[in-house]
Amino acid sequence: MTWSAYAKGQFALSWKVFWRNRRSTFIGFLLPVLLNLVIAAPLRDKEIGGVNAAGYVAVGLLGLALVTSFVNLLGSVVSRREELVLKRLRGTECPPSAIFAGQLGAGGVVVLIQALVLGGVAVGWFGAPLPADPLLLLLVLAGGYLLFSVLAVALSGVTPSTESAPLVATPVLVLCMFGAGVFTPVAGLPDWLRQPAGALPLSPVVRGLRTAWFGREFGAETWTGGPLPELDLLHGWAAAGPSLLLVAAWLAAVAVLSRRLLRWEPRRG
Repeated sequence: MTWSAYAKGQFALSWKVFWRNRRSTFIGFLLPVLLNLVIAAPLRDKEIGGVNAAGYVAVGLLGLALVTSFVNLLGSVVSRREELVLKRLRGTECPPSAIFAGQLGAGGVVVLIQALVLGGVAVGWFGAPLPADPLLLLLVLAGGYLLFSVLAVALSGVTPSTESAPLVATPVLVLCMFGAGVFTPVAGLPDWLRQPAGALPLSPVVRGLRTAWFGREFGAETWTGGPLPELDLLHGWAAAGPSLLLVAAWLAAVAVLSRRLLRWEPRRG
């Protein structure tokens, strides 16, 4: 069998397991959509930084979808390790890269569907504009997804059991949800929290997604501030450059961690 055939098999298996597991379906797919309806919808008639506030939050929730995919992937990798699935696969001709490529590919398709749902609601119901730079949007989204996927693989190595996976994943989810500007601007946080919050792995992803969607440079906006200046495509890429570099730095760091921490066999016995 070829590498692509192995990856395709892992993709199909991960896809079926995801939709058959109610917990993973709720956390990995429905949670960002439900939060969008509950939190973003009441902001339809407000603005922040010169853009529709409901759309602003909806794009932030697109970033949060990457973290919920991280939660599911972490639990899945730990479960497969503890059930000896990874050990058996490693003993076959299936390349290790194909094992994770198929699993990450399935999660990536779920995130893409979420992006279409959240974006469709933002444009069709909230009145947000269409993305100003779809290419930049896809690049930031792909980079963010890869970052949190590799982070899940890395943290699986320090997660002792399937039951303890939520204890490892929840702090990451909560920190990113409330500290990375998903619901409210980071500039609105207390002074002593702004710099640490801006360095969280989701923060540059959310800033980059909003810049790509609305064509404005985000990061200093507040609920009471004026409109941010609009950017053309070239200046939009320049504004998103620091965010992309920070995402790349995080990705390089977690890639090194994943190589050192990943375990193919159960931690116990």
